[in-house]
Amino acid sequence: MCDTPATGTQVFNHFKGKRKLWELSANLLCPVIGTCLTTSEIRKLAEKIVDKEQARKSDYWLHTWIVSNCDGKHHLSLTVQKHLDKKFAAAIKRFAQIKCRDELKQAWQQHIDRGASAEALWALLTHPLCNLTIQDMAYETIHMLSHQIGAGQRADLKRLDTVEKELLELKKSLEKSQQKAHQTISSKERQLSDLQQQLAEIKADNLHLKEHCQRLKREGGINAAAPQLQQLHNELASKNISLEILDKQKLQWQQKLQHSEDNILGLTQKLQQQQQETRALEGLVKQSLSPCNGCSVASCIDCPDLKGLKILCVGGQQRMTEQYRELVSRCNGEFSHHDGGVEDRSKRLDAMLWSADAVICASDCISHDAYYRLKRFCKQHNKRYLFIPSSGISSFAKAMDDVANEISCISKQALPASNRL
Repeated sequence: MCDTPATGTQVFNHFKGKRKLWELSANLLCPVIGTCLTTSEIRKLAEKIVDKEQARKSDYWLHTWIVSNCDGKHHLSLTVQKHLDKKFAAAIKRFAQIKCRDELKQAWQQHIDRGASAEALWALLTHPLCNLTIQDMAYETIHMLSHQIGAGQRADLKRLDTVEKELLELKKSLEKSQQKAHQTISSKERQLSDLQQQLAEIKADNLHLKEHCQRLKREGGINAAAPQLQQLHNELASKNISLEILDKQKLQWQQKLQHSEDNILGLTQKLQQQQQETRALEGLVKQSLSPCNGCSVASCIDCPDLKGLKILCVGGQQRMTEQYRELVSRCNGEFSHHDGGVEDRSKRLDAMLWSADAVICASDCISHDAYYRLKRFCKQHNKRYLFIPSSGISSFAKAMDDVANEISCISKQALPASNRL
């Protein structure tokens, strides 16, 4: 049951006004400024209120400056208050409908679960029903989230370092393969040129022999020259056999040359895919290293924004599930997982596919039944689906980046022509 009345004059008086920034306790100003404002926003405020020289100081100096100057009502705190109210207007409006503290706690936890900690923190602390108990709860949650984000940053950096090493090794391997292939191709081209020259000489000899035979027939000396003619026929047969051998050798060299070119193309495609996955993972690491920990995705230009879509991951390694979930949550999406038929029942997959907005399938860890069931279902119902070649975190990050880019393109196409960039 709610601990606050839901109707009557008492509710109206209780909601008479919401808290202001300078009315918050001093220990809350640091997490509020650090979570709800990005470094770029703080620099713009400093440039607007003070001057450009102040705005060029270090991130830590700007953070400390704005925290220490927002404990009273003046031009800076009023400007920050106005900026945060405008930035989180939607969350404030949602929280304003809450009329008891139990509902307020539930709304706070729901926002935290889906990764919207910044908007939830500001809407909660400025709500009239937020008492000391709820403030302490919010402070503890944000404090622990900062530790979790730091651990996530270290894990992301470690994964990025591994991917970069793999990429470097792949580049070296590709360079060696290309160099070896070029050398092989040059050698085969020289041999092919020699074979073509020999072939031209044999054809010329054959033509000469045919002309000689025809001349003998015309001159009527065919019988007298029978031994010589037989010798010429034998030479012609031998030349034809040599010609057939050279044609076969030529075909074999051409096939080997084509195989070498196919190998180079395959290595190039693999390198391009590895580079795309690396860029996607670098983008996520850059996001996690940004000073705007906990910011809304709409305010961060480096974050792939899934816009609240439900992402279903089918297959993949079980030990990677929590990392998948963390990446999807960080990109403003909702994550669900089906192991592809290892332990989860196949019939359960259909229900999960119905509720998903987009499906990412790790094709290296999935049963044949789940693979074809997923593919058939998504085609019939026009669902977004992507197959990734491996269960690695970089492949999954690249797939999320592709989904976010597709959402962005669809959003731009839906805008009127006058509003498109």
